[in-house]
Amino acid sequence: MDNKDIELIQQMENKYDTFMPVLTNLIDSVEKFNSIYNNYIELKNFYGSEKWFEYMEIEKIPVKCGVLTEDQLFDMIGDHNELLGVLLDLTSKMYKNF
Repeated sequence: MDNKDIELIQQMENKYDTFMPVLTNLIDSVEKFNSIYNNYIELKNFYGSEKWFEYMEIEKIPVKCGVLTEDQLFDMIGDHNELLGVLLDLTSKMYKNF
């Protein structure tokens, strides 16, 4: 075994040490995301609904009500859709390297 071999092993070890914690975090995040995904579905269905418009007309609501703004849920849905595209691309890349 020469220095080139040792260097390659060190490089691969560094790549593993960098990749593995990120993979573990991603797995954990996906599990958490999946466990509360119904929240997204309910929020998406609420946005623009008759109730949403009804509540928007009320001048003073005594609780936090950012979900009644025009941007908060719209932006969340946009972020969701952008993430979906990223995940589809990543899934394709991951599947090709399975």
